[in-house]
Amino acid sequence: MNDVYQAALLAHAKNPYGAGAVPRGSEDAEALNSGCGDEIRVKLAWSPGGGLERLTYEIHGCAVSVAAASMAARRLEGKTPAEIAATAVAFAARLGQTGFEEAWGDFQAFNGIEKFPARLHCARLVWQALEKALAKKNAAP
Repeated sequence: MNDVYQAALLAHAKNPYGAGAVPRGSEDAEALNSGCGDEIRVKLAWSPGGGLERLTYEIHGCAVSVAAASMAARRLEGKTPAEIAATAVAFAARLGQTGFEEAWGDFQAFNGIEKFPARLHCARLVWQALEKALAKKNAAP
């Protein structure tokens, strides 16, 4: 991770997009990083057209977890559940593997994170919660 992208990560961590109160029991899903104790609760608001209107999350975690949630909240607005699921798969394929190209914008901050294996779990936390929320949405009658 180089200094230019580190600055983007820290900017998201200091001013996280989409962060807000998600009281226990109101969340669509939650996830816990048992390795470090980071936790997140997510609430998804859908537009009448079926796109994600807003991802709100409450997170207690490190700068990497917070930045990943902020970046996801911004990137996923307007996306359908299928597009969100596809983005989650694409994120997982790139994180610590092939890397994030320019089209991924601020997510390039995670290029090189494989040098810090414990941080991989932090970057995945929001995506784990999103996958649970989508599974719950798909299972609803």
